[in-house]
Amino acid sequence: MKKTLLLAAASLLLVCGVSGAQEKVRNPKEKTQYNNVFELLRNEPGVIVSPGGNNGEMPKILIRGISTNSEQTQPLFVVDGIITDNVTYLRPEDIYSVEVLKDGTASIYGTQGQNGVIMFRTKSMVEAEQRAAEQAKAERKAAREAKRASKRK
Repeated sequence: MKKTLLLAAASLLLVCGVSGAQEKVRNPKEKTQYNNVFELLRNEPGVIVSPGGNNGEMPKILIRGISTNSEQTQPLFVVDGIITDNVTYLRPEDIYSVEVLKDGTASIYGTQGQNGVIMFRTKSMVEAEQRAAEQAKAERKAAREAKRASKRK
């Protein structure tokens, strides 16, 4: 079972690494020069953002052009691992990284990702992940020490 899980994880990493999908991490000390998240997306290669996106409305965003399979042209938006339809609530200064998936890498989302996937990670999620990792490390250390103490007795 462990071999299967390791093989699956390695395959996924290989696919993501070969595809060229890159997560662009923003410098946290850099002051943002964007008014909204759509201005931030305009700088991503292969992403076309139509004018609009003001006053809470979503502009038209194209990654892979117009799909021939459906009327839908919007990419799939994933914010901190949660699929959402609208990202107008995001503030550029809260975004830690942006990753644009197209072609084969977007296929992990099935037909929902047929027009591409835009993944956002927020700073608060990254901080929560770091706190959880530190807590798990402390718990493992405490468990090792307890095991050593029980062997001494």
